[in-house]
Order: sequence, then structure tokens, then C-alpha cells
Amino acid sequence: ELSFTISRDSRNGKDAAENIEISKKDVDDSDQVNMRVFSMNLPFAALLSNGYKTLETRNGTMFTQYPEGTKMLLHVGQRTYPDGNRHLDVMKSGGLDDDEIQALKSLPPGYKKGMAVAIVELGKTFETTLEQRCDPDFQRSVAAFGEDSGMRATEIKRVEYLKRGVRVSGQGGVFKAKVDRDVIPDGWLDDDVVDGSSSTGKKEGVYYSATF
Repeated sequence: ELSFTISRDSRNGKDAAENIEISKKDVDDSDQVNMRVFSMNLPFAALLSNGYKTLETRNGTMFTQYPEGTKMLLHVGQRTYPDGNRHLDVMKSGGLDDDEIQALKSLPPGYKKGMAVAIVELGKTFETTLEQRCDPDFQRSVAAFGEDSGMRATEIKRVEYLKRGVRVSGQGGVFKAKVDRDVIPDGWLDDDVVDGSSSTGKKEGVYYSATF
């Protein structure tokens, strides 16, 4: 909103606007939700978004503070993770053919690197041994061989694509950002969730995270 004063220009006798200022108003952000974000690189971001990858493993403690049921947005990093295509061997061990694998490691049209593309609900985070990580079923759930996986595994209880991809500036670790509420799939957010808490003051497990 602009504010200004009107004065008469003595040179031409016409009215002119002076002291033009942009008035500061509280922005109505009721149509946005504040969440946390974590990021993954392709092809693993797509494998998780498409429901194939149901375990995310890391050596760090990024997920350990978040309880089961926490929701996060998944951001796609700018790089392709250099695993030497070892994930292909893991996926083929479960009987998938080349076309099925290509579909699972691809994002839908309109969803790209640098975007938050999906919302996930986390399960439990637990520590694993190398022997556990080398179990064939575990490896297929991670889409990586046991020796390539992190020691801490986090369950992905459910995942769904956002209604549209949202450009988000990647940051290290877990960070907060606001996104339009209408990009979140139906049934994932309570109506009173704003900035990670409800109007009753009760904390909600709504987060997103990004790695790049």
C-alpha cells in the first residue's frame, strides 16, 4: 500500500505526488504453512518420492531428534549422487527390469532439481549393524548396498508428491521455509498448523528438510 501527499507544482500549476512511501502492513500468511525441509540428490530423491525407497540411512544425526510421525518436505538437490550406478544392481536383485527402474528413478513432469517435490512422514530412526545393512531386503529398501549405507536408518512411513513442485533455496541440514498451503496433498496437515504449532499452542510434527 502506498502513502503520499499532494502538492501543487508552481511551475506548471498541476498537482503532483510527493513523499511517496510504501506502507508496512502485516502480511496475511494464513494461506501458507511453515515447515522444515531436508534434501536428497537424484536418483534417490525420486526413488523415495515414488515409494520404492522406504528407508533413508545417514551416518549423521539429522533425523534422530524427530519423533515417529514427523512430516517433512523433501527437496531435490542440484547434483546426481555419484554411486557408480550401484543402485541399479540392488534394484535388479528384486526382479525389476530396466523400464521399471527408469520410471522409479524419474520425477514426474514439472518436478525438478531445486524444488521441494514431496511430503513424507517419518517412522522410527534406529542404529544398524553392517550385517543388518547387508540383508538383501534391507538393501532394496535403501536402494544401496550395505557397505554404502549410513549406520542410522529412518523409516519412511508414507510419501506423496506435492500438488506442484515448489522452488526452495537449499541450505545445509534441516531448515524452515514457508510454502503455500494449497500445494500440500489433502489430509496431510491440520487446518490450525502455522509455523510448526497449532492455535492451541500444541506443537505439531510438521517439518521439511533439504540436502544438496
